[in-house]
Formats: sequence, structure tokens, C-alpha cells
Amino acid sequence: MGVKETYLTVKQLAEIKGCTERYIRNCITKGKMEAIQIEGKVGGNAGTHYNIPLSKLDEKVQLKYKRYLKKLQKEAEKKVLEQETEEQQSKTIADLTEKEKQNAIFWRKLLESWQSYRGKEADKEKADNIFIQVMNVQNEGLHLSRRTLYRKWNTYIMEGEAALADGRGKHGNHNYKMTKEIFDVFEYYYLNENKPSIKQCMRETALYFEGQEIELPCYSTFKRSVEKMPKAIKMYFREREKVFIDKCAPYIKRMYEDLESNDIWVADNHTFDIMVEKEGKPVRVYLTAFMDVRSRKMMGWCVTDAPSSDATIYALKKGCEKFGVPRSIYTDNGREFLFHDLGGNGFRKKKKNGEELKLPSILDDLGIEFRTALPRNARGKGIERAFYTVKEHFSKLFESYTGGTILERPDKLKKMVKTMKGLPSIEEFIQYVDIYIEGWYNKQPHEGMGMKGKCPDEVFSENMITKRVLPKEKADLMFMRYAKSNTGMLKVGKNGITLTFYGKQLQYWNEELWKGYFGQNVYVRYNPEDLSNIRIYDEQKRFLCIAALKEELSYTASKQEVKKQQQQNRNAIKEVANYKAKKEMEQKDALTMLLEKALKEESQNKPVIPKITQPVFYNENQIKNTDNTAEVVALPKAAGGEGIDWSKGIERLKKVKELENNLF
Repeated sequence: MGVKETYLTVKQLAEIKGCTERYIRNCITKGKMEAIQIEGKVGGNAGTHYNIPLSKLDEKVQLKYKRYLKKLQKEAEKKVLEQETEEQQSKTIADLTEKEKQNAIFWRKLLESWQSYRGKEADKEKADNIFIQVMNVQNEGLHLSRRTLYRKWNTYIMEGEAALADGRGKHGNHNYKMTKEIFDVFEYYYLNENKPSIKQCMRETALYFEGQEIELPCYSTFKRSVEKMPKAIKMYFREREKVFIDKCAPYIKRMYEDLESNDIWVADNHTFDIMVEKEGKPVRVYLTAFMDVRSRKMMGWCVTDAPSSDATIYALKKGCEKFGVPRSIYTDNGREFLFHDLGGNGFRKKKKNGEELKLPSILDDLGIEFRTALPRNARGKGIERAFYTVKEHFSKLFESYTGGTILERPDKLKKMVKTMKGLPSIEEFIQYVDIYIEGWYNKQPHEGMGMKGKCPDEVFSENMITKRVLPKEKADLMFMRYAKSNTGMLKVGKNGITLTFYGKQLQYWNEELWKGYFGQNVYVRYNPEDLSNIRIYDEQKRFLCIAALKEELSYTASKQEVKKQQQQNRNAIKEVANYKAKKEMEQKDALTMLLEKALKEESQNKPVIPKITQPVFYNENQIKNTDNTAEVVALPKAAGGEGIDWSKGIERLKKVKELENNLF
């Protein structure tokens, strides 16, 4: 388990920095200062309190906090001394009861006899021991000791004979008892994450009962009440919930004997309490490690100056190549593990149209089950204990050891960081970590459950039943990362595939990919250590091709460079233009084909024979309505129509017309 974090209140930080509490709160709300917000407490800003991690503050403030603690300690010691002086009221023999007088006289005579006896002896210590033995024999139940003798003698010299009387229970407020009403109020203020002192809670309790006829007991009474409070209650309310869970809460006891090696690996990140040198600057380094649950053996690890998803994949790849592929992996909910192509989003899985969105994953390709621990559950993973061992047995051996907090920081570190002397380089430190884990940590006896005093290497070997081997020639391919997107797929554009790394866009081109999949979605995998090319897969994850990094041209590029790019573009266009020609089919003009089809259809037309044939003609007479009077006007006859008798034909047509009207 790591070193416990120290938290400051807004008031404490304001006192240390010499500013107002409002300024500190503004810094927190504007995101300039990290803090943990706590709701539901009494007082503060609308019931809101902030706990500010000491490790997140700059070094100057941490040093001021160190001096601030010393100042508080001196003030506390001074107050205790003043309180003890006030409680010891100046008395005379006349003020004492008869019993107290007899007690004071007894001690005065005993002290005078002691001083007289030891004054005659050369060996004072021997004289004191003999005197104590004699007094304890003569006075049953006295239980005299050298410490009591010296304390009583100092009291006699400083305050007189009356101070030798036993004054227990004789203080001014001995009749004021701790009632349930008083204790409930005191307990409310005392059980606070800000960890107020007993005296501070006593003052707040006094303010609560101000104006009421209630007298509070003395400090020692409150102190005894606090000591009787259940430890779990004090731990839960005065410490963080995580500390309570780790130290007090019941936990699930797991069996290890039913596991095999490589069944479960746990992973986490550890901050080395060491300063190293990188490119002429002092930096802190981090360890990303995977540990086998059955054997507690460190399987794969990576040392970097910043935890990242790439470091996690590298550590996993290193372990799988050397010791085999695990069946499942167990991590916390850190972003170094819950990234899109390893653990996905954990409990925060994205959904599309109400359905869980399944993104491509390296673990799925390897057949590894992925699980995450409950939040704030350090004991659930088990690797925290291993990191504590690394700190105690490895980190503290370095001259540049920083300590877990500002209070543990050695004074020499400031000079080392300033002069850069004595700091190991990050390259050297990585080698030291490799040697330590492989040659020392994995070979030390372990007393954990199921280990039986054997070292991790032995237990791992004994419980290795089935080893899932990763082919060496496919290791790099299996751990290639998937390009990030909302669906895990990217669209092939005009310039091929575009990926963005650290704000810079890189374009990858393959002529066959552009020709056959332009505008379509594909999966893209890449190696973070070699971005010169990428691998392309279709929607069924079938391999399509490899796309190479496309060179960018500057505005000052030479004619040859521009000509080369233009030639590449012309080749692509030419390839598309020749697409139809490559089909090797007989080419025909579309208009010619249409006319040929029309002539063919026309030749197949057949005459339509109607059931009734009705001639269309002009009536010989035209009726013209003028003033509601019908007038028959003779139409002009057609040339050659003279002498034709149309009367019979007209009669016949009238009969046909009447027949149609009757039928329809």
C-alpha cells in the first residue's frame, strides 16, 4: 500500500500562504488548484469543504507546511504547559484538608530523608535504588520509583510543601460530569475529516451551549471519552473512506490454491519516490506493472516519466512474450487501462441507439478477459503490497530518494536536484529496475497466502499447467494498436487514411485502398514505435493492405518533389479512368442501341381490330342560336359532292347513336 496522502483545509493553506480563504476557494473553483470537494458538512461555504492534497502543491508551499507543523507543535506544547500550570492552583497548608496535610507532610519528610541519604553516598544512582527499595518495603502500596522521586522533588522546590498533596479530583469543575447531551454535541464536531483537536471541539461545544446553564467537564474528561470511542467510528469519520476500508472494514478473503499460473494478472501504476535525470532535468519516474495473482511474480513492466496507454501495452507485451498469455486481467479504473483498444471505457461504456457499442480491442484479439476493481479498493488487486516492498527494499537505497511526503523528504535532496549531482539517468534507472525485479524481487521468499514461504519464481513454475504461447513472428502484429474513433473505424478519404498524433495529422496512402474503398469505413492498426506504415482491415477485420506514410510538401519544395507528387495523383486518376476499359467488353453507342431496339419493336406491331367502327364527319347543317331563335344555315358543300344523297346514311347513324345511348 502506498504512502498515506496528507490533506490541508482551506483555512490551513490560507495561513501557510499568508492569503485569504476566499482566494484559495477561487483558485479551486477556477481549476488552478486540485482539491477534493466534500458536501454535507456544517459550516464553510454553503456546507462545502475542500481537502487539498499536499503532494499537488508546489515545493515552496510544502516546505512552508513543514515549518507550519513545527510551529503548531510548539504552540500545542505551550498550551499544555499553561493548562497544567493553571490547573495547579497555588495553595498553602492552611487551604488543605486534614488528609491532604498529612499527605503533604509525608512526602516532605520522605524527600528530605532521600536528599540526606543520597548526599552521604558517592554513587547517587545506587543510593537512589537502595532508598526506593527500603521505602517500598516500609510503606505497602507506595510503588515508589526514581521518576516519582524526581518529579515530587521538583514540585516541592518550585511550588512548596502544599503542592505535594494529592490533588486528584480537587480541581474547580470536578462536579461537572460528561452527560450524553454534551458528548453528542462534542462527538458531532470531533468526527470530522478535518481532524479538529479535542480542545477545538470543546470550544465549539461551549459555543453550542452558550446561554444555557450547562457547565462542561475538564479536558481530561473529554480525552477519556474520546479514548473510549470505537476505533472504527473514529477512523471512518476522521480519515478518508479509503483508509477506513483498508484498515478497518471487513474484506473478502480469497483462495489462491485453486488458481493456476497465468490465470489472472493484476496491473497498476506506482510512483517511484526517486529523482532521476532526463535530458539534463530532474524528473520523477513511474512503474506500470503486471503481476501474476497465483505466484505474486512480476510478469511485465515498463518504467516511464509519465504513465500512458502505450506503457501499459508495452508492459503487457513484454510479459506475454516471456511468460505466456494470461486468461484474464484485473485493473483499477485508471485511464491508463480504460482506453479504447485495451479495456474500453470500463463502467462508462458508450451506447449507440440504446445498445452497447463494442469497440475493437487488443485483449479480444488475444482472448484475454478484462475486469476492473471496485473504486477505492486497493486490497482488491493485491499489487499495492508489492509496490510497498519495492519502496522499502529498492527506492530507499538511492541517494536521490524523495520520501513519500514533504515530511519524509531528506534535506540533501534539494541540493542534489539543484546541482544534478548524484541523480541516476533515466536509462540507468530502467536497467536497475529490470535487474532488481528479475534478480531479486521474483526470487525472495514470500509469506502470502498460498505461497508457503516460497519465492514467486518457484510458485509460478510449480503451478504452470497450461501455457498460452504467443508466436514470436506475430507478437508485434497482435499488439498493434487500433486507431481511435467513436466506432473504432475510420473512413477512407481523398488522401487515404488520416491519423492524428499529438495534434499533428499524418496521412497514409495506398492506391489500391483508395481505388477500392474510397468513402468506406475500415479498421486501422498501427505500431506507436513505427508510424511509417499502417495496416488496413475491412468491417469483418479481414486484412486488406498496408498503407505507407504520405510525404508532406513544404512551400519551398523542389520541382522534382512536386512532380513526383503530381505523378502519383495522375496515376490514381488514370487508374480510375481506365476502370471501364479494363473490363474487356464490346463497346456500343447508347443512342444506336436505343434506335435499333425501337425499330425492332416497331416491326412487331400488329393492327388493332375494333368491335365497333364509328366514322367521324361534319354535320351538313349547323344550328346557330340568335336571340333564342333557331336558324338552319346550309353548310357549303365539298367540291365534287354535288348530287350525293346523304339522307339514308344520316338516318342510319342516328339509329346507331340512339342504340349507344340506350346501352350506356
